[in-house]
Amino acid sequence: MKKTAVSTMVGFGIGIFCIVFSIKMSGNFSSFLNWPSVFITVGGTTGAVVVSFPPNKLKTLGRVMKKSFKKVQYDFVKDIQTIVSLSEIARSKGLLALEDAAPKYADDEFLQKGILLIADGVGEDVLKKALRSEIYFAKKRHQDGHAMLDMIANTSTSLGLLGTYIGLIPMLENLEDPTKLGPLMAIELVTSFYGAFIAYVVFMPMSKRLKVMSADEALRKEFLLEGLTSIMEGKNPRTIQENMISCLTKKDVKKMGSVSKQIRELKMKGVA
Repeated sequence: MKKTAVSTMVGFGIGIFCIVFSIKMSGNFSSFLNWPSVFITVGGTTGAVVVSFPPNKLKTLGRVMKKSFKKVQYDFVKDIQTIVSLSEIARSKGLLALEDAAPKYADDEFLQKGILLIADGVGEDVLKKALRSEIYFAKKRHQDGHAMLDMIANTSTSLGLLGTYIGLIPMLENLEDPTKLGPLMAIELVTSFYGAFIAYVVFMPMSKRLKVMSADEALRKEFLLEGLTSIMEGKNPRTIQENMISCLTKKDVKKMGSVSKQIRELKMKGVA
């Protein structure tokens, strides 16, 4: 089960707190509550999004937003150890023996699919095509979610500008009546505030986080694909490990070295 990303909650908390605190310092909250502005920004944005996307896509909006609050962290050191372990099985028992190891990775559909394809004896081109197709279509699905959040962010800012026009035009028509200038100017400014808040504090950060998560997922899958391809080619486990270590940070390389040392010590104790 994926945990909630604390950094995301902290980031939203900081942004919202600073804005609310600034409002509190500068005046009162009732000054920032304007129903015409709410209808323009929230209502207009909702209508634009409903028009832009089919119902089956709109149904996923809640899940997409929820996903941006989930903590997803990949352990590349563990992935290297997994690939090296699988390569040792393949070299000692043959590629067909990988089929028995596949159920162990049931929680990682991409890796399990690659293992089963190798065990089935498919060619290298078939393996790469199948797994790269999965990477490609996963990216496309993610892009649909990003597109909805980007649409909300872009539309809300534009409608904030529209609210400025809606307040400005009647205000210019009623310059001789000072009593009408205040409410009309409030529509101008508060609508722009709502649009900027919705876009820059809420939906743009969500979209950016999901794009980063999607890129990290694609990178990891390409990383695993490289390892699985090396297993199929029959490369030495040590060679596979050295090739994959080049993708790690210095911190992860040190971690990899200490873990490998512990594994060797355990094996030596087992032999003894």
